[in-house]
Amino acid sequence: MIRKHSRLLSFLLVLSLVLSSFAFSATDTYAASFKRPKYIAHRGWSSKAPENTLAAFTLAAKNSNFYGVEFDIWESDAEKDEPLLLVMHDENIRRMCGVNKSIRDVTRKDLDNYTIVSGKNAGKYPGQKIPTADEALSTIWEYSNGAVPVIELKHRLSAKGLGHLFDLIGDHNVVIISFSYSAVRDAVKMARSRGISNNVQTMYLKSKLSSKKYKKMALKLKNAGITAISLRYTAVSRKTVKTFHKRGVKVCTWTLPNKKTARKYARMRVDYITANGAIY
Repeated sequence: MIRKHSRLLSFLLVLSLVLSSFAFSATDTYAASFKRPKYIAHRGWSSKAPENTLAAFTLAAKNSNFYGVEFDIWESDAEKDEPLLLVMHDENIRRMCGVNKSIRDVTRKDLDNYTIVSGKNAGKYPGQKIPTADEALSTIWEYSNGAVPVIELKHRLSAKGLGHLFDLIGDHNVVIISFSYSAVRDAVKMARSRGISNNVQTMYLKSKLSSKKYKKMALKLKNAGITAISLRYTAVSRKTVKTFHKRGVKVCTWTLPNKKTARKYARMRVDYITANGAIY
């Protein structure tokens, strides 16, 4: 009798371990069941250094867990001869530099006059200036082993400005994103005209999108050659992802606050996750 009980207890113990292992696998690990999303550092590693600075780009580029390093660019209206593309999220530089001035009024000669005084750990990274697109790209390529620049166009660039950006890109792999559909479409056309469509992915940014418009938007992006839709994470569901994937359009979501949330959306099979820090 004792031996039978012992065998029964052993069987139950093994069964419990198997079930526990399965439950852990099902709830806490997503990598084994499907492809891991690609993580994008939002405005560089902006939870460690001031956003959109060379310091933030360097930190993100050195971290191999980040697939991409995102930054924002504006085209200066103050430079007429040679396009000047400047890195800044806000149109006014007051929040980051403490000066009430439009980024689009900044000239090359002005750049040394404006220092980044705000942002995460600003005191730890003194002397940071407003980067040019050239400096941002060079930094990401220099300090990474293949990290992809994710370039947000804050507005539709002039033909000359977009051409200058593509001169800087060359034959590197990049992602170009924007809330302006026209800006993204321009990038698709420019990539095609230069024969580098395979190197340039594109994403159309939207804060939210009605579920009634999923199919129509997916088809619009697919027909335009735009790679992905990029939505605020609160606007993304399994239905969203499934609808866009079914029509050959990838899904990016932003800006996720923590690892728990990132894991939730990874299980929805989003392709890209954008965040300020290390939530991979």
